[in-house]
Amino acid sequence: MARHPRQTCRSWQLFCWLLLAACPGSEQACVENSRPHRGVKLRVLMRNWQSHRMVTHIAAILLRDVLKYDVEIVSAPGSWTTSDDLERLAKGEIDANLELWPKGKEDKFASFVGGSSGAVDVGIHQLPARSGMYVPKYANHVGSFYSYATLKGEDVQTDFSKVSITQGENSSDPNGMCETAAWNCKDLIYTPEYCTDRRCEAQLLKGSLGEDQGLLEQQIRNNGLNFSVAYTSRKTQERLVWEAYATRVPVLFYSWEPRAPIHGIASEEFFHVAFPPKDECTNSKMTGTPLGDVDCDLGSTPLRKVVSPTLNATKDALYFVERFSLTTEDYSWLFAQRTLTDKESNPEEVAACMFVRSNEDRWRSWVVYSDRIEITWDDPCWPTVWWQLGIFAVVLCLMDHRWVLIRRCQCFRSDTSSLLDSMQQNSDAFVAGVVSMEQVSMTLKRRWPLRVNKQQNCDGNRCDKAPQRSMTMTSQWSEKRRETKKMGLGCSLSFLNRFCASDSTRVKTAVLKGEMTFMSWQRTADDFVMLNSDSKSMAPPKCHTPLRGVLATKLDVLHYLVSSSIKDVFCLSCLLGLIGSIWGTISQMIATNYNYNIEVHPMGLEQWLSFGKNLMELSQSFSFLPVFLLGFFVNRECSRWVGLVDLAYGVWGRVEDMALLLAGAVEGVNNTGTAEARRQYLFKAYRWLNAVHYLTYYGVDVRMGSSPGEVLWDLVYAGLLLEEEAEVLLGTPNKMQQVILSWLSCLWHQMQREGVVLASSTHQFTDKLSDLRGSVLHVEQAPNLIKVMLKIVMSLLTLFILIAYPWKLQVADQCFQPWALLSTFLLNFSYIGLLSMMTTLEKSPFVASGDCINADYILCEVELMTFRCIRACFSRDIEGHHLRPSGTLELEEAIMQEAAQVVTASEVLEEDTQEAPEIKVVGEEGSVTLVEI
Repeated sequence: MARHPRQTCRSWQLFCWLLLAACPGSEQACVENSRPHRGVKLRVLMRNWQSHRMVTHIAAILLRDVLKYDVEIVSAPGSWTTSDDLERLAKGEIDANLELWPKGKEDKFASFVGGSSGAVDVGIHQLPARSGMYVPKYANHVGSFYSYATLKGEDVQTDFSKVSITQGENSSDPNGMCETAAWNCKDLIYTPEYCTDRRCEAQLLKGSLGEDQGLLEQQIRNNGLNFSVAYTSRKTQERLVWEAYATRVPVLFYSWEPRAPIHGIASEEFFHVAFPPKDECTNSKMTGTPLGDVDCDLGSTPLRKVVSPTLNATKDALYFVERFSLTTEDYSWLFAQRTLTDKESNPEEVAACMFVRSNEDRWRSWVVYSDRIEITWDDPCWPTVWWQLGIFAVVLCLMDHRWVLIRRCQCFRSDTSSLLDSMQQNSDAFVAGVVSMEQVSMTLKRRWPLRVNKQQNCDGNRCDKAPQRSMTMTSQWSEKRRETKKMGLGCSLSFLNRFCASDSTRVKTAVLKGEMTFMSWQRTADDFVMLNSDSKSMAPPKCHTPLRGVLATKLDVLHYLVSSSIKDVFCLSCLLGLIGSIWGTISQMIATNYNYNIEVHPMGLEQWLSFGKNLMELSQSFSFLPVFLLGFFVNRECSRWVGLVDLAYGVWGRVEDMALLLAGAVEGVNNTGTAEARRQYLFKAYRWLNAVHYLTYYGVDVRMGSSPGEVLWDLVYAGLLLEEEAEVLLGTPNKMQQVILSWLSCLWHQMQREGVVLASSTHQFTDKLSDLRGSVLHVEQAPNLIKVMLKIVMSLLTLFILIAYPWKLQVADQCFQPWALLSTFLLNFSYIGLLSMMTTLEKSPFVASGDCINADYILCEVELMTFRCIRACFSRDIEGHHLRPSGTLELEEAIMQEAAQVVTASEVLEEDTQEAPEIKVVGEEGSVTLVEI
């Protein structure tokens, strides 16, 4: 028989163990093992007494370092009594208790151990264990036997009252059991009810109330012992016992075997108090309170090992726990080593590691490897995965101001779409009666913008009444435009707009920022009707931003690529290509792992490769339907986008037709008596026509406002509507255009009755008005069912590409898979590019996130044309004087301005500085002004 390690250890061996296993803070494994981790987590319970801690650490070391399980040691909280362990094992909250004391837990065993879903008892340790009352050996004068009958003498009351306390400790009863009626407790000291008539000065130092809960109290009560029971912490109990032992004072206390020495006093220095044998007494009711029937000896029982259903189903872990068994000599050896490692940060773990290292020949028979080798984090291909993930993160961060993947996860729910939805919801609120016209009117009554008075520059008695146009927007209008795009322009668009702007970037920037030249000035009657010869008319400004970007040069193409969704498609395809490359690396690792486990699973590698081949064939067969649907929808959405632009041009033309008709139909605009009234009629028509044109884009372009109140606010500020007119329009938020057109119709008939226009023009006017009323910027989208189907099949195709191609296109014995990266990138760029094209065209031409055109340009051009056409006949003021000695109104000035711009542009192109030519008017032929440069 082999000699026990305690008999062979030497001081130099202990010193080596301490150096190798007991270094504080060392993360080195106790047992070196290169096998991969299993990836299975086990939770092992650890109680707060010394033997339990060391047994738990031994098992944890072997399970973690040798069997490669992920082990978590769970320290039981103070409110968790030992009686609760079996229930928590059955529920799977913990997976193992490797030193369970069964005494007093018979009912719990019957309830929670065994059955299909209960905890499992997997064996015992090879040593007897018992608990109960103990006294020092020096308190016994009869030999090695100490009977409970000795505790009934009168002298005992004096001897065992010398070590007593009058107040227990709250930590000994965390669940408050002492406060219940079954426990006759006062100040955490239990006293039998008969002590009111007897002398009960002697005291038992119990420690925690939950240990052998109620059993010692039943022994005292059922045997008529005149003892109280004090509940303290284990630290206090051990201190009192040590002090009593040091002064040779008798003391009665609760203890157990095997137990670690009490501050150096071995457990052999104490006698167990014997009660009547178990088979000769009543032991039928263990209630966990002092009111049970236990009056006999608790006896000796082996320490048991109980596991959860989870660990019971873990083959190799169960094999170990079943064979893991310690003897009395092992416990004694562990207690001795624990004394040597007392100065370490975790002395029990160090002692356990010393036991494992010195008893390898024993525990080797406790472990077995029946599972296949799994892929571990030590695989040499994992670094390839990590640096590809790093590139993935860099590409993700270098994308535009928002991550494409997050935008995909949010179903492309952009701020623009939300604003367009809110426009519809705000308008529908009026129709449904949720918001009454009176409520909105009262709310906005004092919020209509005040008309800005024209600035007058006075020099002596002469004042220049020419209006000074402000090119800044009001604060509220600016704030609304900023809310249109809270995320900003994005890094790439901001850079291009700042340093090398093109037409395409300027258009997108204007839409995103909410910039509108059309709303940058106020229209007034003074500017329009020209009341006196000193008036200086201010024509509407030209739009600062072009209609749309023109790809005239390669640089323009580059700008468009950077600022459009193609950039996002490229970045997303790069990300998907990296995902495909990562999956290709992992697929290669799996194939290599199957090759390693060829003996455990002979057909594993062949099945793995066959599955990838079948998935590749499936993806190739499936790709026909998505490609067909994509081609159909791209063509349809392209036609729809062009149709929307054509509708915008159609509205443009119909508004100008109305202006031409009004300019020729109204008579007497230069007569002294009728000029002012008839020009006021034309100004009203001018206002309403441009208001109708502006409202055409409400609900289409987010710059027009997100509610009827906001769009009417803009129109009142710009001078296109009066406050009272806006109040009327608030009552019909979904038919504001039609109401204004009805006003135009009424105005025409009023002018007809007054002789301002001829009746012969009424039919033509009605036709043009009807054509304008039918101008709506709307082309119905494809049915949602078809679009959802397209999204589903495209997502499936992308998934097939990401999985099948890297799986099939493998480069053997290589971690990085270039073909996986290239194939997934190219295919996804093609398919997602077409899908992005369809999504972009679906958004309409007036949304910044799509292929947008600038509605502000159309509004400005139409207003400038209507301004000039309607006022083309204004050649005299209301007093009959010519407004200009040399021609018609501002037409002469406009021609001179355009000529000056041509000259300025030619000067920039010339290498040598030349003197600017002189521009002067030389005459007028009909409606044409002649100039000389």
